[in-house]
Amino acid sequence: MSLFNILTGTPKWAWILLIFFIARGIIALKDRETKVYRLFLLPLVFLFLGASDVINQLAFPGWGAIAMLAGLMIGFGVGWLLWHATPRLKIKEGTDLIILPGTRLTLTFILIAFVIKFILIAFLKIEPDLKYAFDFNLLFGLLSGFTGGVFWGGTLNLYIAFRKNPN
Repeated sequence: MSLFNILTGTPKWAWILLIFFIARGIIALKDRETKVYRLFLLPLVFLFLGASDVINQLAFPGWGAIAMLAGLMIGFGVGWLLWHATPRLKIKEGTDLIILPGTRLTLTFILIAFVIKFILIAFLKIEPDLKYAFDFNLLFGLLSGFTGGVFWGGTLNLYIAFRKNPN
């Protein structure tokens, strides 16, 4: 199967999702005002998408979920360390909003996560028997967890520091 066939055979919803994620990543380049709960939307989306694919795409979803949990923990550590060096959240005085500082990390990891997931799903479409390969199930789960974990680690790093010192 050629790269052209893979790209043209990709469902339109996947490209729409990519455009949405890129738009979110571009917005994240600049400081923005938001409510605290919105910090958790992107990590929740990546966790849901990862878990959904582990459950629906793999022959050994239990083992994929265990690998995903390991990936979440590793990704959490990476995200925590990466976002530790970024500017902190601030309260917008007189409102219930916070100021979320801009960073390139969000866009970077959105693109990395999409490419990883795209490649994994493409491998499954090109070679459907990979679904039954135990090591592929583990790799799929690990990488799915890692990408979600990076966002959770970064988000919780910002949130916990903010809760300890809201100014």
